[in-house]
Amino acid sequence: MRTDINIVYHLGAPFTDNEQVTWSLRKDAVLLSEKNVYLRRPRLYRPLIAEMVQELQGEKPSVTDQENLLNSIIGKEKVKRLIMTNPSFLGVPAWMFYGSRFYDNAGKNTAAIRNLFPDNPCEFFLGIANPSVFIPNVFKGQKEKNYPQFMENTDLATVRWSDVISRIQDANPDCTITIWCNEDSPVIWPTILHKIAALDPKIRLQGENDIINMIISEEGQALLAKYLADRPNLTEAQRRRLRIVFLERFYLSDVVEEVIDLPGWTDETVEALTKIYDDDVNRIKQMDGVTFLSP
Repeated sequence: MRTDINIVYHLGAPFTDNEQVTWSLRKDAVLLSEKNVYLRRPRLYRPLIAEMVQELQGEKPSVTDQENLLNSIIGKEKVKRLIMTNPSFLGVPAWMFYGSRFYDNAGKNTAAIRNLFPDNPCEFFLGIANPSVFIPNVFKGQKEKNYPQFMENTDLATVRWSDVISRIQDANPDCTITIWCNEDSPVIWPTILHKIAALDPKIRLQGENDIINMIISEEGQALLAKYLADRPNLTEAQRRRLRIVFLERFYLSDVVEEVIDLPGWTDETVEALTKIYDDDVNRIKQMDGVTFLSP
């Protein structure tokens, strides 16, 4: 069994980057291959992972099963770092309040995928989001439950990403975990991609503007691309400041504007959840064992 391969799991969260980690990195597939970093199309490995997890029911696979699974994913590729991403690794979004707690099974579910290759180094990556936007988006994106069924009497005031992260850490004490706020992704997207792929920050990636391009005008996209191309020696800190300037000038409010319409939710609900989230982010930044990416 190849135990020298770093297994990297991008956990989502669901309805945040909308699979953009995969598609941004795959723009540089040749570069990644040269660095022995491997990232397949999700549809080619997700069913394999799900089937193995279902079969094992929390048990560790035999060495033969590990080898078969790994070979099914990487084939004959020379790989040092294998990246797999699935917004359902934490749990099926429709069931994220199962047991009236926010991702109560995050520890169990991440341990299940971690234990597929128990002797390999393992890393987790997770982009979190303001629950005042995250919860409505997840509810809207699932069709299995009505709102009361979806929430399962969960007290909104108890929703904390830090608790989810703690459950992941407790269940996987030998795995590193890197966190960022989805709200910061347009500014720090290159850093997120570099960290997930373990690339030198000085390497320019073709997908580094993918997120900001979703929320600025076409004029802004063209100007930003030209400005960066004309100044290849800018540091990443300078490039971040530039993205902030372009966001302020070319931001498409109609694309980003969130309309929240959930039973019982008011402006006060959104404000309270946002305050909880801000405090929680500050707590996460201080958590032992957490690498936090911020602007």
